[in-house]
Amino acid sequence: MISKLMRDRRGSPSLEPLFALPAVLMLFFMIVETGFIMYDWTTVNYAAASAAVSAAREGKFSEEVRSDAAGYILDWTTGGKTLAYDYSATEPYEDAGTVVIWGTASGQNVERNNPIIVGVVYPVKFMILLADSLWKWMVKEKTITLKARAVALSEVH
Repeated sequence: MISKLMRDRRGSPSLEPLFALPAVLMLFFMIVETGFIMYDWTTVNYAAASAAVSAAREGKFSEEVRSDAAGYILDWTTGGKTLAYDYSATEPYEDAGTVVIWGTASGQNVERNNPIIVGVVYPVKFMILLADSLWKWMVKEKTITLKARAVALSEVH
């Protein structure tokens, strides 16, 4: 009886995909999550570059330009609505729950043809729970941080 069961191969084609299914699903979810991260990366880079251009036109990195950059990130990133914002920083720093928009001091007028520096530090929030769990299992870092920096020459003063 046991030897007959050992020779019976019926059902093995339906079992083989069950062994590969977790790896295929993991690969699929990681590809989707990477797409979300790349989308956020381009959004953060665009926000930094457009803020640098706006600041160069004004001749200073004003509160209005900073809040416009924060509003853009809030509206266009995948996790922007769940994060806090600090747009008064003059140096970059990392905080897991805060988007940091940093650069030249807010009230400082910049002489013509001198650089105005704008940067954004954006902590990534995973969209898929499985991707978050896999990231914490595979990598020691708790969060991924996207960083963008743009420089534009002042056009005023």
